[in-house]
Amino acid sequence: MSDETGDSLDALGCDVLVQTKIAQVCIWRPTRDGYDVLEDRMKGRLERAMTLWCDNQRLTPEMFNANEGRSPKNNLLQAFKTFKCRLYGFVRTVGGTKTFIIVDIDPAKKKDKADPGILKRAKSRVDDAA
Repeated sequence: MSDETGDSLDALGCDVLVQTKIAQVCIWRPTRDGYDVLEDRMKGRLERAMTLWCDNQRLTPEMFNANEGRSPKNNLLQAFKTFKCRLYGFVRTVGGTKTFIIVDIDPAKKKDKADPGILKRAKSRVDDAA
C-alpha cells in the first residue's frame, strides 16, 4: 500500500462516503452505482461501521474483515460487512489522511464465504489503485 500524500481523491476517481478528523472512507466511482442501489437500512449499517473505523474503534467480525486475502502485488484486501453484503477495499494515505478505498461490492452474498470471482476482481482492482 502506498503512503503517497500527493494524490487527491479526485485524481484517484473516488468520492467520500464517511469522513472524520482521523480518517475517511471513499468509494471508487465505477463502484458507486452498486453502492447507491443498496437498501437504506443496509447503507446505514455499513456507514455506521465506516464511522467507527474512521474513529479507530474496534469493529466486530460481523462489521469488518481485516484480512480478505492479498492481491498478486501483495496488497491487503479488507471488507466492511453487513448481512449479505461486502464492500471490498484497501487502506492507503491520501493527502495525509488515512483512507479506506472501496473498489468492489458483493451486494448479494449468499453464504458465509466470499465469492471467489468477486474476490479475484477486487484484488485486481486493489493492485490497479494502490
